[in-house]
Amino acid sequence: MIKFEDFVMPAASLGPVNPMPDIKNVSYIHAGYEMTDKVTQEERTYIGHGMIPTLLPYLTQDGYDRDRKPRAFKAAVLENSRLKAIFLPELGGRLWSIFDKKENKELLYVNPVFQPGNLALRNAWFSGGVEFNVGIKGHNPMTCSPMWCAVDKTEKGDVLRLYEYERIRGVVYSISAYLPEESPALYIKCRIENTTEETKHMYWWSNIAVPETPETRVLVPADDSFLCFYNADHYVLDKASIPVFEGVDVSYPTNIVAARDYFYKIPKDHYKWIATADKDGFGLLHCSTKEQIGRKLFVWGMNPGGRHWNEWLSVPDSNYIEIQAGLAHTQLEHIPMKGNTAWEWVEAYTAMSGKPEVMHGDYRTAVNEIETYMLDRVGDPNKLTFPTRDEVISTEIIYRGSDWGAIEESIRDARISDHLAFPKQSVEETAEWTNLLETGTFPPPDVNRAPVSYVAGEFWREKLENLAEPNWYSLLHLGVVKYGMGDSEGAMKAWQESVKMTPSAWALRNISMLYKNELGDMDKARECILKAFELISDHVVLCKEVAMQLTADGNDALWLEIYDKLPANLKAVGRLRLYRAIACINLDRLEEAKEVINADFVMSDIKEGELSVSHYWFELYRRVYAKELGKAYDPDNKEMAKAADAKYPLPREIDFRMHD
Repeated sequence: MIKFEDFVMPAASLGPVNPMPDIKNVSYIHAGYEMTDKVTQEERTYIGHGMIPTLLPYLTQDGYDRDRKPRAFKAAVLENSRLKAIFLPELGGRLWSIFDKKENKELLYVNPVFQPGNLALRNAWFSGGVEFNVGIKGHNPMTCSPMWCAVDKTEKGDVLRLYEYERIRGVVYSISAYLPEESPALYIKCRIENTTEETKHMYWWSNIAVPETPETRVLVPADDSFLCFYNADHYVLDKASIPVFEGVDVSYPTNIVAARDYFYKIPKDHYKWIATADKDGFGLLHCSTKEQIGRKLFVWGMNPGGRHWNEWLSVPDSNYIEIQAGLAHTQLEHIPMKGNTAWEWVEAYTAMSGKPEVMHGDYRTAVNEIETYMLDRVGDPNKLTFPTRDEVISTEIIYRGSDWGAIEESIRDARISDHLAFPKQSVEETAEWTNLLETGTFPPPDVNRAPVSYVAGEFWREKLENLAEPNWYSLLHLGVVKYGMGDSEGAMKAWQESVKMTPSAWALRNISMLYKNELGDMDKARECILKAFELISDHVVLCKEVAMQLTADGNDALWLEIYDKLPANLKAVGRLRLYRAIACINLDRLEEAKEVINADFVMSDIKEGELSVSHYWFELYRRVYAKELGKAYDPDNKEMAKAADAKYPLPREIDFRMHD
């Protein structure tokens, strides 16, 4: 049975999207990597391939807050006599809950709140449930966006289908869920369709959040793993034995001190599965057909920063880990997908119930016991079945996703999926692009109105370049398209021409970012961002970028002068307050900096791995300590730094250090 209802929980607002295009602003996608000698040449085949240079054409989702209020989310519920599964179509199709009625237990980690944080490609991400990640390393671009949602009627029962068009790779993907009567397992068929002629770099990981308790154990049929961790500004890929590595039993996540990824190397011909067991031997068992070769464990680690991240994304004492399944061995890989092909596989989610003394005894014995249990409960995972397209009697669309699939079908004059429908809509996000397609015109809006969307690729470049009457707005977008295609010089020319026609904060800001991030000309960058700010002085994103530049190049006093004139709502923004504190530290106005950087400081968009708050805490209070001693601050005096840190320890409330 499938039904649709509201799912109510305390939720922060996602807020407005950021209208500024990514011009090397998303540091996440530019993070490098290194590999130790333990990684073989064969294992390196696809590592590092397919990384993207820009988030375009997507916009950043960074307008969220931490003011949680009850909100009703649309929910799709699959239920039989054994299980109840809840999906959230408007949040990327997240599988939020799988409740086992017989055991009266939840199989997943269900976050009691919806709280976005800065952990994904587009910034906003939230913990809990099962997230289905397609196309690109760094979570799904649609993880906080609505999916198309439909129900297929088949002779075997109803199938829930969630799907979208992914714009960077140019593919359609779908997550279909099926819960047969009396079945103890929820079946999910994932499918990626590349209906172009091009070979695409492809990626898929199903990220499954499960509760973390002191006794939780993760079991997988592997002896070795890739070990991945973040070091300063890049990833390090190493190897680790399973279950014991360097004298530590890493099958128990609470034994792992710092944030880590363990990518398990399940033998090629072995069944692909992963399971958890709590102190009673109960947990989740996930298995799949052979296409999904990868399995992974992610832990926040047991240090104070990792514990804090758990709470930051949820509430106190609400801890989780992730067990994941992917198409490659690691998440540093994108594998080639040929044109005019479709990939699909089936996953099964079911309760794991074993004898505690076995699950927490010898590791190999426990693995063998789980495998026997799996074969009895769901059968051979390589033979998992799912209703076929030929068995579909009718389809009803319940909820609508984006209009980009329909736009792409108009461009190609062909369907982008062999069976998924993308009916046209009338929505603001795509209205001007639909108009360009249908009329060949691109009228400019009010110059102070922020752009609502961007496009990418050769088709749109030609459309914008060949307009009979180009204008400042068409040139603004032409520059964005050219930048997305790797033509920084062409982008600069288009934006400069746009400014000559009609000065706009949007074009000036983009020029500033080119000077700053591509050309390294900080003087020109500062000149342009200040001109943009003169045109629009109350836009939070422009304010952040002004603050970032001025505090980085010695213009701290100017930033403080600007900050003092901001309206109250902008003065209250956490990141702008941090830049105020940075300027005060640089100018030795330490008492003013202390008003910001303290245990009560909240910056809603702090990024996973970002150390700015802890860095400036230590910088500030080491200066304070030196002043108390009547001595000059010496950043190289390690003894004084140690004494200052002991007197002024970093508060847990602002400790986001994941890897220390």
